[in-house]
Amino acid sequence: MMDKSNAMIKIMTILNEDGLMTPGGRAHAIVTEYMNFKIDRMGPEGALEDVRHTKDHLVAQIHQMSM
Repeated sequence: MMDKSNAMIKIMTILNEDGLMTPGGRAHAIVTEYMNFKIDRMGPEGALEDVRHTKDHLVAQIHQMSM
């Protein structure tokens, strides 16, 4: 069973493949807050699976935030 912190590490790794999010940056803060909410709502494994299925959409949103 995966815990919240391990799920967050995996999720942020998936979503930051292109390195757009930097710790302390606006996009990083927004995504971290949203993923914490998602993990609390869906559980660590459910949130990770959801991110895997919606990765392209989420990354596109991160690109828009980073412009």
